[in-house]
Amino acid sequence: MKKLLITLLLISPFSFADWGDVYYCEETTSTSISLYGDKKSYRPEKFKFRLSESKRAMVFGLDGFFVGKVVKLRPEEYKPSLEEWYGYDEYGSYYFDEGYFVFASASHAGVYAISADCDKF
Repeated sequence: MKKLLITLLLISPFSFADWGDVYYCEETTSTSISLYGDKKSYRPEKFKFRLSESKRAMVFGLDGFFVGKVVKLRPEEYKPSLEEWYGYDEYGSYYFDEGYFVFASASHAGVYAISADCDKF
């Protein structure tokens, strides 16, 4: 009976991602590599974002590297029941999968990458 109750809680709609959900994230890695191969690590930051249905985007809060960014989600790759989606903007690509977040950007200045662990609240 106990296992059945736990299983039902895990597959309940409350465990799925949905529009309006807010995620609090803590960076695990923040690194850049310049065009010339110089590597630099940055102090991990905290940030948050919410899933906005009206904008079909991840809307970031006012702290951390992504201050105020609105990142459009790829509609064909948004899987709320699996907590998985891709986002993009002119600066890079964003990927979220079951509490794990990554961002990657490549430009004339080099490459920048961030990974983070996130919890839904």
